[in-house]
Amino acid sequence: MAAKKKNLDVYLSEIFKQFIALKENDLKRSQEVFKSVFESFKQKMGEQCNFFNKYASQVLYAGSVYDGIKVSKLDEFDMDIVIRLPINYDDGENGIIIENDEPGFVKLKIIKAFDNLDKQKEWDTCHKVTRDWRDSEKYLLQNKFRQWLHKIVQKTLNDLDGKITVHGVTYLMKFKSSGPAYTLNIRNVDGDEEFLLDVDLVPVIRFMLPRWPEGYRTVENSQIKEWLVVPKPNKAIQDETQKNRLWRLSFQDYERDMIKGCQQLKTTIRLVKKLRDSLGMKAIASYYIKTLFLWKVQANDKKYWQKKISVHFREMVEELYNAINDGKIPYFWNENNNLIQGVRPSLLQLYAKKLKEVLDSIDSNDVEKTVFSLLNTNEINEFKSSEFYKSQEANNINNNNINVSRQVSVASTSSVKCASEVDSPKTEKPRDDNLLNILKSLMGKVDRLTMKVDQLEERLIQLEKEKQKNNDNCSILEDEKKEELSNEKTTVNRDSEDAISDLLLL
Repeated sequence: MAAKKKNLDVYLSEIFKQFIALKENDLKRSQEVFKSVFESFKQKMGEQCNFFNKYASQVLYAGSVYDGIKVSKLDEFDMDIVIRLPINYDDGENGIIIENDEPGFVKLKIIKAFDNLDKQKEWDTCHKVTRDWRDSEKYLLQNKFRQWLHKIVQKTLNDLDGKITVHGVTYLMKFKSSGPAYTLNIRNVDGDEEFLLDVDLVPVIRFMLPRWPEGYRTVENSQIKEWLVVPKPNKAIQDETQKNRLWRLSFQDYERDMIKGCQQLKTTIRLVKKLRDSLGMKAIASYYIKTLFLWKVQANDKKYWQKKISVHFREMVEELYNAINDGKIPYFWNENNNLIQGVRPSLLQLYAKKLKEVLDSIDSNDVEKTVFSLLNTNEINEFKSSEFYKSQEANNINNNNINVSRQVSVASTSSVKCASEVDSPKTEKPRDDNLLNILKSLMGKVDRLTMKVDQLEERLIQLEKEKQKNNDNCSILEDEKKEELSNEKTTVNRDSEDAISDLLLL
């Protein structure tokens, strides 16, 4: 039983490394290219609209990339462009009235503050774009806010003729829409390697404490002081007038702070997301899975996340199974919002059945079935061709030989004296040779694992030096790599201890 449990940890670590972890060069390059391209692009956007140039105060990374829980490849970014409204943010008619409506969404009512903008000297040159942002009842409309930004992006693309050159490399850009989302597609024309990146550009409005939406969970002793409203519609609302008034709440900085320092959490959540992808559970958004982890973080301290990855993986797959089976994933910030309320019950039943099969494979110690559930057909074939898989198969044969040798040794103990009086010492030679070969194999394995631990130590030290040298730039990349190396070191150490144990037993 213990050997198989160990195998699951080893296999999960390898699956993570081969098919889930972002490649170091991909992440670094994508960040560098996007930063250089978007800085030039944002400057051009400011030339198209004086309001944007004056009030687009900050650009924020959002989504799974910034959280460090992105899976497989870096082909998309979520970017929040913070737009500061030229009014007082206090509650009341002279500021912004926040009305609770559907759980997870609010309405923003702006009365006198916007009414007075046309009396200011910058109305014609700057503030006039806000004229269409409200309806007749003074509610700020998220669809108009989005459309304003998207017009600027489209004008900028037209002005640039759909391409931009940075550091001697030309990139083609297209703007496409998918429902309420608008995505900027960036790809290179020249260069040694192909570069493709989709960037979701979302204008957001930022509020600061002490303002806080009524009825939503508060976080004690947090250094985070801000929260966002995002112009993304509530799909469950059919009435277009009401839908356009609703703004989605975002507490992404609080969530990011919550999962920080939870040792195995990011690895586990990415394994669960990969499982979701491989099982074809398209109706389960990444945020739904993240929400289950937020509930788990809230119920436990940081030490909870120091267990073996196989233990966390099984626990969180079960959490997902129970939630889908019950048809309920409560929104972390307001439990009245069931995130999967709109998913068809028949689809949830199908998902639950698939997850139950994965849980059964874990509980029956069917390691291969468990890890294959994380992969698609092509990935399974690729994994079977890997050196790791072949090495594990060879080790399994050796381990079987060890077990057979132990059984032979125990079974022959009671009769060894009688046998020694009759048998010639030569009859023991084949078995002695076999044991010697196994001994050499185990000693070699211990040496290789010890060497690997030393190499990982050196890489961790080097990474820390680079982080200090770069003054914490590219912290997403470095934190991601550091966590990955630490997890790999833990696995190798455990594997080494098991090999030494086998050696001592032999």
